[in-house]
Amino acid sequence: MGLIRSGAVVFFSGLLFLSLFLGNAFLTVSWSLEYESVEPHLNELAASMIADLNIDQTIENNYEIMQLYCETGETYDLIENEIDINIPCSIIDQGSQQVIEYGIKEAIKNIYYQEYECEFWDCIKSTDTIFVLISETAKDYWHSKFYLTILASAILFTLLVIFIESKKSALTITGALMLVSSIPFRKINWALSLLPEGNFTELFSIFFTRSYNVFLTMSIIGLIVLLVGLAFEFFNIGVKLTSFFRWIFQKKEDKKGETTLTENDEENESLTKEEVKKLVKKEVKKQKLKQDIKDEVKEELGSPDKK
Repeated sequence: MGLIRSGAVVFFSGLLFLSLFLGNAFLTVSWSLEYESVEPHLNELAASMIADLNIDQTIENNYEIMQLYCETGETYDLIENEIDINIPCSIIDQGSQQVIEYGIKEAIKNIYYQEYECEFWDCIKSTDTIFVLISETAKDYWHSKFYLTILASAILFTLLVIFIESKKSALTITGALMLVSSIPFRKINWALSLLPEGNFTELFSIFFTRSYNVFLTMSIIGLIVLLVGLAFEFFNIGVKLTSFFRWIFQKKEDKKGETTLTENDEENESLTKEEVKKLVKKEVKKQKLKQDIKDEVKEELGSPDKK
């Protein structure tokens, strides 16, 4: 039975480590694909697409129309080819260059927040553009996978608690596994820098821009769990030590009590013997006295002078 328990603990600990590691990976990709993290990279990756759409030329050609429209309206909808941008008149009043910069930012934002009518992997297969990989759709997909790993980790932790002999050790093991599983994400950006430069490397590095944040977050959580587990372990040891010392002192008290009791018993026994001797002596004296009286009476009754 002990061998089965040990094997189960090792097996579930290994699965828990794998689940935690995958959770860190999914969280890293999800955080890295937030708009604030992706936007600088999208500026570079979308440059060629924006150039093909001629956003700057389109805005220049329509700038006078925009100004006329803003005399009565508040925003101008620029819809031409694949461009669909809503431009506030406050931006248009600042000049054509400001409108171009605003238009490029909005184009990039539209690329990121574009809605896809397909599942994530189906969209990758069915679309020619790579922007689905760094879109909000991708972020939500990887975030959902992270939640699945949390559920899997919770189940594995429960199984670990069931099979491990010392239940408090489950927290210590889990905390240690969380710390170890987060370590690879501390230097992942350094590892990516060793790859040859190119478009693929630049695209791949986008998914791990927040890896250090994940390392810090999971390390702190893992350290807290580990310390809580160790606290329970030391508390348990403290209770056992207290019980041990209490048992020792109790033993000493019992021995002292037994010694005192024995001495008192001897005294009581000696006193009882003396009393018994005295009583026996008194009884013997009484019997002798009675016998002497009887003998005297008999002698007096048997004497002839008395008759």
